[in-house]
Amino acid sequence: MRILAVRIGRVGDTVMMTPALNAIIRCYPDAQITILASPDGKRLLRDFHPQIEQIWTWDRHGLIKSYRDKRQLLQKIANSRFDRIFCFDTSKRIANLFDHVDTEFHWFHSPTELKHSARHYLDLVASTCDIDVEQFFNYLPVDDDYRKQVDEELAALGIQPDDIVVMMHPTFSGYSRLGLRKRKARIRKLWPANAYGRLGKRLASHRIDGRPLKPLIDLLPAEMPLGRKIARASDGAITLPETPPNFGRYKALIARADLLLTPDSGPMHIASAVGTCIVAFFSRKEPADCGPYMEPSLFTILRSDDPVKGIATIDVDTVYDAVISQLERCRQAKQ
Repeated sequence: MRILAVRIGRVGDTVMMTPALNAIIRCYPDAQITILASPDGKRLLRDFHPQIEQIWTWDRHGLIKSYRDKRQLLQKIANSRFDRIFCFDTSKRIANLFDHVDTEFHWFHSPTELKHSARHYLDLVASTCDIDVEQFFNYLPVDDDYRKQVDEELAALGIQPDDIVVMMHPTFSGYSRLGLRKRKARIRKLWPANAYGRLGKRLASHRIDGRPLKPLIDLLPAEMPLGRKIARASDGAITLPETPPNFGRYKALIARADLLLTPDSGPMHIASAVGTCIVAFFSRKEPADCGPYMEPSLFTILRSDDPVKGIATIDVDTVYDAVISQLERCRQAKQ
């Protein structure tokens, strides 16, 4: 059997497809699986499972590149024969790729009830196969070599294996240093730099069972000015490595962290997929639809729907208490 699974989106969109991918693998253990994803999706899923034989991409950024990729895709689809296609993308433009394909086509679109996107995708798979969808959460494998690299890197920065790492991700997809783009996203997702700095100082002075908390921020080069501003505001309490971007390393770094503090973002979904506990800022979005898809005891949602200030209205004391409480719950859950 040959199966095509489709989700063309950003990091978080792709991660939320991983429970459905595992359901497909469980339900069709002999299937040869092809995935159609974005370039980000390909980076995420390239080592997901041996049953995934190919990952096709459609880069929809830029008219020329998007047009060229679409033409190549249509040719690949015409030359391939799939027994089933699962389209986890609500976009009619994407579904139209398969208008002339004579195969069993299952499309997730027009949801009529509030349900997590990952659960919608799971239900779509379950409709073709009698499986228990409750057992599947977000999942991404982490390479052992990258885990070792991260441990060595952190040791060089004074963070030991027994230290409790509280990783902070203060940005979001499309973040602009000058604030000229994504204004609504900045309201929903950008917590003030000085607040992160004050929080970092408080966390660095705290211990749990005698183990120190080590705040850490890891950012892309274009985001480093914000990271440096936060590190300065923390009086050096927050560690800010300046390491060239590498997705395998970044995934391993999130997996090493005991907790990730982040707005609704791709790293939030990665954390849920590698088992790292989460405290997440949400504003004017519904966590029941797109929050962390993992065991509920492993994450906390901090919400503000203020239309002007957004998550900036959430004070440092509230975030500090949430981080400490969530760390304790995670310790109990993992015992």
